[in-house]
Amino acid sequence: MAVTTRAVAGTNKLDIWFLGKLVLIFFRIMLGAWMIVSGTSHLLTVFGFAPIFPQPLGNMHPSNVMLVSLLQVGLFDIVKTVELLCGLCLVFNVFVPLALAAALPVSYMVFHNSIALNMRYDRIFSTYMAVWCLYMNVVLVLAYIRYYLPMLRMRAPMGKLEDFKMLPSIFSDPEQEPGKGTR
Repeated sequence: MAVTTRAVAGTNKLDIWFLGKLVLIFFRIMLGAWMIVSGTSHLLTVFGFAPIFPQPLGNMHPSNVMLVSLLQVGLFDIVKTVELLCGLCLVFNVFVPLALAAALPVSYMVFHNSIALNMRYDRIFSTYMAVWCLYMNVVLVLAYIRYYLPMLRMRAPMGKLEDFKMLPSIFSDPEQEPGKGTR
């Protein structure tokens, strides 16, 4: 892919759609990479290895209570596993709408812990990754909105057993015309 320019009334204009797509791809890969590192760092300790970076347990009491509680009951392992799996899906561009939906509660929890529970409201508009993980996740969910719209039907009929025949279609390329193979 090359950056395209168009001549409009004698001037060159950068293709905004292409730049927008580049930003979305960057967000997807950046969010995924961050989730892979964060999830892997915690899960390494489960297997007896040193973490990539130590898990902070919060600067304020509410944050500390939340994180320690999640650790004590074993939910933090599940959160970090979901984070790792979602990150892998985002980086490798597979099941992206599902990964974004699964990552949204994790992203919100990271945001809420960093901003509200640690009372760091000055970081809302910063480049702090705990803030941007939620922002990137929301922007990407909006970019993939066409995959969520069918789930948002007010009165959706229940599926049928023959709907399972459509399962192989999850591996098809949505941008490829139906009936045409790859060459």
